[in-house]
Amino acid sequence: MLRRTAVPADADKASGTVADGDLTLDLDARRAVLAGRELVLTTREFDLLAFFLKHPGQVHRRPELLEQVWGWSFGDQSTVTVHVRRLREKIETDPVHPRRLSTVWGVGYRYDPQGTTS
Repeated sequence: MLRRTAVPADADKASGTVADGDLTLDLDARRAVLAGRELVLTTREFDLLAFFLKHPGQVHRRPELLEQVWGWSFGDQSTVTVHVRRLREKIETDPVHPRRLSTVWGVGYRYDPQGTTS
């Protein structure tokens, strides 16, 4: 139980701004803005999106995402699937045909940049 409440190691290093086209994350203020409108994200959705934006074009397996974003070395991997689905509903124009957050079948998930990433 204590491991589940631990803050992921990467969380302390988060500062600055990460952007991709019309999507901007202010890591210090924990604000996400898409096309000029602020997104309402849960803590985990924000952390997951920040992780993907920091690692564009790389495929990440669900166990890796559980470890890096949640800080869990074990757990139900469907948690990642549900969070990715909810995040797609908020950042994709058409969540059924995602352009930013892709599924790499049999492997995991990849963030595909749509614009300039910083």
